[in-house]
Amino acid sequence: MATNKYEALCAGELCTTWVPPGGGVLVRGERGWLTYCPDDDPALGARRLTVDPEDRPHEAVVAFLHARLGEEEATAGAAWITEWRHWPPRSQNVVDGHDELVVTCPERGIADHIATWGPTAALENADSRRMVLDLYEDAQPGPAREGLLDAVRALAMAYRYHPDYDTAWTLRRPRS
Repeated sequence: MATNKYEALCAGELCTTWVPPGGGVLVRGERGWLTYCPDDDPALGARRLTVDPEDRPHEAVVAFLHARLGEEEATAGAAWITEWRHWPPRSQNVVDGHDELVVTCPERGIADHIATWGPTAALENADSRRMVLDLYEDAQPGPAREGLLDAVRALAMAYRYHPDYDTAWTLRRPRS
C-alpha cells in the first residue's frame, strides 16, 4: 500500500487528527481526495482503500515525470545527502555538511548556484513535484483536474529535450 510521506491533518469525515509521516491508513476523504486517517479510526470501514493508487497505470506524461524525478533522486542520492554551503562564507568554495570540499568555482555566482541546488535541495524539489503529480492523479474529473493537468504538462516541459518527451505536452513555446 502507499506510504504516507507527508504529515498532515486527516481529511476524513469529522476527523481532524494529525497523522505523522509513515502513519495512518489510506482512505478517500469527504471531498474525494486521498488522505491518511489514523489506523484506529472507527469510521474507516468502507472508506479504506483496497487498491494501492501507486500500482495503478499512470498517464504517459505522469509516468514520464515519475521516471525523470527518479533519475534526479538517484543522482542526488549518489552525491551524498547533506546540505551544501559556502565555506568560508561568501567564498568560491562549496562544502558539504561534513565540511568536506565539494568544489572550488572560478566565480562566486557559480558557487552560489551549486550551493543552492545541492543534493538536499534537489531531493526536496523532486518531492514537491511528486506532490503535484499526486494531486493531479487523486483529483476527481472536472475543472480542477484539468487545471492540474496543465501544471503537470508545465512540469514536463522542463525535460523537453529528453528523447521520450512528447511535444503534445507542450503548453506554449518555451522562452529561448
